Amino acid sequence: MEWIETTVGEFCPFSYGKSLPQSKRIEGDYPVYGSNGIVGFHKEPNIKSHGIIIGRKGSVGEIHLSLTPFWAIDTSFYTVKESLPELKFTYYLLKTLGLNAMNSDSAVPGLNRDNAHSVKIKIPKFQSDREKIAEFLSTFDQKITLNTQTNQTLEQIAQGIFKHWFIDFTPVHAKANALAAGASLEQAELATMACLSGKTIAEITALQHTTPEAYHQLQQTAQAFPSEFVESEMGLVPKGWEVTTIGHIADIIKGKSYKSSELEPSDTALVTLKSFQRGGGYRLDGLKEFSGKYKPEQEVYVGELIIAYTDVTQAADIIGKPAMVMGNKKYKHLVISLDVGVVRPKDKDLKYFLYCLAMTENFQQHTKSFCSGTTVLHLGKNAIPSFQFIMPDTQLLKELNKRLEPIFTKININIQENESLSETRDLLLPKLLNGEIEL
Repeated sequence: MEWIETTVGEFCPFSYGKSLPQSKRIEGDYPVYGSNGIVGFHKEPNIKSHGIIIGRKGSVGEIHLSLTPFWAIDTSFYTVKESLPELKFTYYLLKTLGLNAMNSDSAVPGLNRDNAHSVKIKIPKFQSDREKIAEFLSTFDQKITLNTQTNQTLEQIAQGIFKHWFIDFTPVHAKANALAAGASLEQAELATMACLSGKTIAEITALQHTTPEAYHQLQQTAQAFPSEFVESEMGLVPKGWEVTTIGHIADIIKGKSYKSSELEPSDTALVTLKSFQRGGGYRLDGLKEFSGKYKPEQEVYVGELIIAYTDVTQAADIIGKPAMVMGNKKYKHLVISLDVGVVRPKDKDLKYFLYCLAMTENFQQHTKSFCSGTTVLHLGKNAIPSFQFIMPDTQLLKELNKRLEPIFTKININIQENESLSETRDLLLPKLLNGEIEL
């Protein structure tokens, strides 16, 4: 493989993004990128191809790849390549250059385009070789994307079960309707089992002989559901379930305020706003190493529910959204930052229930009503503890956990695999791009 020396400006010149204030944005399909990534969506792009976005102001030198047309706002630069593999090579190359260290403004962090353009680089002479490197590295990203999509599907399955059981009360309706139609209790339970499994009564009956263990588990779950509704302050609710609030059944603890000087190499990391996926869910790459002191209750553990208390965009894609803390072998301690709160149920059986509850539309609408701020959104102190919901009995919570534990275990495994894939890719990246390793 033959290599040549050139500069960033010669190989992939940066162009300035274009202003698009929040007030001018019309919701659409095209992502709007700022220096720190997607900040919203618009009905039309100003870049009508795939491209790379580079942080110019604020999050200096951060590199983002868009595989669709997009809008780059004026806090960012962008660069494009006609060939997608060539664009991916450029993306990987830029990530190795340390542009985030080229801050040229002491007041507001800024990346000077001329300084970035002058950076010397060594690249394969032929585009085919550059594309070969990109395609190899892309195999890691493709697997990461597949795992991420799998996790989204698993989350949807978990939410579907939760909604079926605790929002729509479908199994309670099935049992109550069967009894009202003159069915025996045994027949009503069969109807509930059919409702829970999506199988016919005949298939359920056959299950008793073919897979008795599965039949018994399904029967146990069906028996845990009530057979009637009663009046409450929230309308009709299943008998034996209670109307309560999150503040009544859980403690909510806010995170640690920190100084930039405390962001030093450490075996402790801060869980930050960047630890949240847009719309909810956990990201491992949002952690910041932290060397400061913190209160014991601000440390969080695998499986705990955290909520975002701040949002830097008016789109409110993060604020009020939940995530479940996932393991990270790199750090001994995880501590929530000031922008994050942890919700600790007094009953450990509420762990998955509360996470799914926080993902519901009712919860999201409730927290939105407690948001304030113009440039930065903040969540009011009473937003989470005041949320009212209907809580089932302990037996049903245990039945829910039996269903959801394998789902969230698989999600955690996929997240851990993505972390390993990222580490391997990032280890190979500089060696491939300086010719130390050849394909």
